[in-house]
Amino acid sequence: MTKNFLILLFTIHSLSTIAQVNNLDKKTINTIIGVIDKQDVSCKSEIERAKMDFRFQEIFYYIEPQGYLDSDSKRHHPYLNKLLKKRGIEFRESPETEFALFHIEDDVKSYPAITNCYCKASNELLNLKYGRNFIKDIEKTADSMYVMSRIDDPFQYPSGVDNYCIVYPKAADFLDQKIQIQKDFFSNFKYPAGFMHLIHKRDFMAKTMFTINKDDKVSDIKINLEFENPENQKFYNDILNQLIYFIENAKWKAAVSGGIKVNSSFKINFYNEII
Repeated sequence: MTKNFLILLFTIHSLSTIAQVNNLDKKTINTIIGVIDKQDVSCKSEIERAKMDFRFQEIFYYIEPQGYLDSDSKRHHPYLNKLLKKRGIEFRESPETEFALFHIEDDVKSYPAITNCYCKASNELLNLKYGRNFIKDIEKTADSMYVMSRIDDPFQYPSGVDNYCIVYPKAADFLDQKIQIQKDFFSNFKYPAGFMHLIHKRDFMAKTMFTINKDDKVSDIKINLEFENPENQKFYNDILNQLIYFIENAKWKAAVSGGIKVNSSFKINFYNEII
């Protein structure tokens, strides 16, 4: 009895799933940019227009994604433009911002719509002609060219390097790095004899900036050390030397930008916990 009941439930679920798929198939069509709603006539028209235009002119479109972009997101574009020109492909930026969720709704119809259909179709036609990963590969090459063009200059960390790039291997993850660096420094830090501590305030703040080089070593250390209590100013050199020693001897790992090891400019503030 139980077995037959389970079989019945499975059959009902399977039929329901098939019905949903068939219903979805009736509402959508497959295109070179993916599945679109049949009611999205504008997108379908743009795709067909892109196919017609592609026969006479090949264009790569940069499509601005929705939301936050880091300052270096377009850094490779000059090199990309040159690489595309060698193949007779024009580089343009789409005038339309990309929206992941876009819905058309009025009194008659309601359906999910796709943005940048013409530009996406033009890009996919390039992939079809030159290889499935053509755009991805040529953008990667262009970015590598940018990195190599300034390989001896420090890249800003973290904005100028690969996402979630870790330069302090002892840290558990990317976000934990500065916390771990602080812990490691103060685990061996010794206050000079006679140092005057404060209650409910930080004793000092050391704003540091240094370069983590491609060989995992550091250079160009800059430290701005400030004391809350002016009486502790006489211990400036003592604390400064401890900071320099820690930074020079800690185990760092070179940052990576575009998959290439680079010099990076790293900033961190050292301060004692408030008691």
